[in-house]
Amino acid sequence: MPAILLFILTALVYIAMAFMNLQKTTARGEYLIGSGLILFGIIAVYVITSLLLTISVASRGGFDWLSPTPSTRKVLIGLLWLGMVGGVVFCAMLSTEYNTDRTTGIVRTLSMPVYFGSAWLPLLMLIPYAILLNPQWRESLSPALYKFPLVLACVLGVVILMIPKIVSSANIQVPKQSDAEWKKEHLTASIQNETSLETLIKHVKDEDEWVRKMAAEKIKKDPQYEDHLIKTLSRNDGYGHHDFYWVYMFMDQNQVDHPDRFVESINTSLLSISKEIPPILSKSFLYSGDLSILNIDVVCKVLEKQFQNHSGVFRPNMLKLQEALDTPATHSSDKDPEFDGLLQQYKNAVQSWLETHG
Repeated sequence: MPAILLFILTALVYIAMAFMNLQKTTARGEYLIGSGLILFGIIAVYVITSLLLTISVASRGGFDWLSPTPSTRKVLIGLLWLGMVGGVVFCAMLSTEYNTDRTTGIVRTLSMPVYFGSAWLPLLMLIPYAILLNPQWRESLSPALYKFPLVLACVLGVVILMIPKIVSSANIQVPKQSDAEWKKEHLTASIQNETSLETLIKHVKDEDEWVRKMAAEKIKKDPQYEDHLIKTLSRNDGYGHHDFYWVYMFMDQNQVDHPDRFVESINTSLLSISKEIPPILSKSFLYSGDLSILNIDVVCKVLEKQFQNHSGVFRPNMLKLQEALDTPATHSSDKDPEFDGLLQQYKNAVQSWLETHG
């Protein structure tokens, strides 16, 4: 492959890597895994193309200045490349931890060039390589313009790689934020910048009231938030996966503006909940987690607080819910002692609602 094509390919891979480095993704779950795999692939391609490019530059006499002896020169070229690429790979991998870094003060400031290293460190290699691949530039420009950046890139790469070892060996105490401080700083910005109601509503389970309140305020600022809640209440992917519990937890903490709009979707969700219970009770291993996700006691609280005027509409499906809860379990719950307690809690909540609205 011609050297110029290798250079262009390496430069394009560098741009992709720098873009991901500067983006600092906040993806979670499967999206985070996907993002990590893409970054790993980009790094692997960069390593390969930069190695091929280095070999191409060496074949054109670009590193003759390192040593007059061919064998020594090859060793020095290898060490030079390892230092340059090693630092880039370390910075690129470390950048995935940027959003969870809790260091503070001068240490946090000094770590910034490392976190963003894959955006600037490759330039110390690519710019000199561009000069070395162009005979006119190599002859007309000062050798220092390509020698110094290459050596600097290698030295910085080695130093960056050694930082964890130096900190560990010297037993340096790195100042870090407390859990509460870190959460306040990062989660506040995350909620303020978040536009997905589906993501925001999941903060209703957070243990801190300020998080739940901030997320709720952001949700209610969206003029279409009730449409989203209603759609979520009724959503069913056909495989028994529902998201209604997020909406009930939200409504347990926040008053909706137009309760009448929710009646039909709530009634649908009550029927969905009643259909979820028999499969849970028929499992060979009764697991309280399967029940807890239904939040039936919370459902009853929400109906009581915000939808008292519609109890007549809900009663038929609430009776079906009661019937489902009374279904005998096919196996013992000895392996999960919390199961029976939670099941009885749900039964009591439904019975209390039915008695109140008989």
